[in-house]
Amino acid sequence: MRLLKFLPLGAFGRIIAIVAVTVLIGLTLNTLLYEGASRFSIREEEARRASEHIVIVARMLEGETPERRAKIVEYTSTEHFTLTWQLRPAEPGARSVMLSDMLEAMLQWEPSLEGRQLQLYLGSPDDATEVVGSLQLGDGSWLHFRAQDLIGGWRLRLGQVVIAGLPMLALVFFAMSALRNLLEPLRRLADAVTRVGHGNSIVLEEQGPGEFRRLIRAYNNMQARIAAMIRDRTEALAAVGHDLRTPLARLRLNAESVNDAQARNALARDLDEMEQMLDSLLTFFRGDGHAEAPKLVDIAVLVATIVDDLQDRGFEITYVGPPHCDLHVRAGEIKRAIGNLAHNACHYGKDVVVRLMASDSTVRVRVEDDGPGVPEEDLKRIIEPFQRLDPARRRNTAGVGLGLTIASRIVNGAGGRLTLSNRAEGGLCAEVELPRQPGPPPAMLRHTRAVE
Repeated sequence: MRLLKFLPLGAFGRIIAIVAVTVLIGLTLNTLLYEGASRFSIREEEARRASEHIVIVARMLEGETPERRAKIVEYTSTEHFTLTWQLRPAEPGARSVMLSDMLEAMLQWEPSLEGRQLQLYLGSPDDATEVVGSLQLGDGSWLHFRAQDLIGGWRLRLGQVVIAGLPMLALVFFAMSALRNLLEPLRRLADAVTRVGHGNSIVLEEQGPGEFRRLIRAYNNMQARIAAMIRDRTEALAAVGHDLRTPLARLRLNAESVNDAQARNALARDLDEMEQMLDSLLTFFRGDGHAEAPKLVDIAVLVATIVDDLQDRGFEITYVGPPHCDLHVRAGEIKRAIGNLAHNACHYGKDVVVRLMASDSTVRVRVEDDGPGVPEEDLKRIIEPFQRLDPARRRNTAGVGLGLTIASRIVNGAGGRLTLSNRAEGGLCAEVELPRQPGPPPAMLRHTRAVE
């Protein structure tokens, strides 16, 4: 059974493999045992017929002249059982266990052969199916005989195995159908668990044996508890966010009344950072619940809008890509993901380029900056929550380290992937790859706005 661990089979395939191997072994053993029993029965019957034949011919020879004896043994010989009459016994030959068993069976079946020097030998050391022997008559002469195929070996024929295996094959197909129906609840449970991992939960009907029903019931209860926990957490976070935004709004109003422009601007920046941190935390702890449904979005316009907003805030950022590109996504989430990447690039680089490239199967958004980049060993760790690589990117350490985490979660939820890599000329490249419906790639456009 350890071999099955290395085979790329599911539960259904492994069960079928076990059934098939068991049936094959059982069929082979049954065929061998049946063939052996049949051969043993045939050998016993052949020994009885041979002893009867020898006894009858011996009685016919008693009291006959030599000429008559020669005629009698000639007439009583057959193709497989040849008889001769001679004055001397047969030459001693090889013996075997089967010959001893056969001699004993002949003596038991015909007690009159006792004491008459019945001898049996193998006709040839290379042929265990031919038997030669002799029986002493009353006048001291000998009746010789040679029997072919009297001791048969076990001959396992392919045709016999096939015929015997047809019912077994039918049983295997029946077992396959029964097992498929039996394991169907497990397959549906696996599909449901996969959908739950992507935010699509369903309640399964309890089906199958008692163990499967208990497993499905436990899954439904667990799913309900998780949904309730997420709902309670979301409501609590929404309430906290609302309560925190109220004092932030009052602080912003009070900051407007500060006469010192430098202090007023510093307060405004701090309040903006606090709001960004609050938004990131609420988005992260809100989980994978999707408030909006996917719809057809012009992602080129969406990306250009993000670039325009950052340009308005004084950042050197450029959009390079087509003027229009339709994609079926959740617009709000994708905007947040690409916005996080673009905002992150603007904080760590002086010159940022956002490129959009479309093909028949994918849309890729690449955000490139000329900042310090990230050490190769930290490229995977930086996507983890609350990771801040200050030594590598010291220019600005605002935020709580959730921007890339949120972007990665959103992109994965949309069926895409986020890849981070260092550019050869310096800086970081964050590439978002999203699947799309087939269609011709749009024309390219370079969109740059001067920063006022």
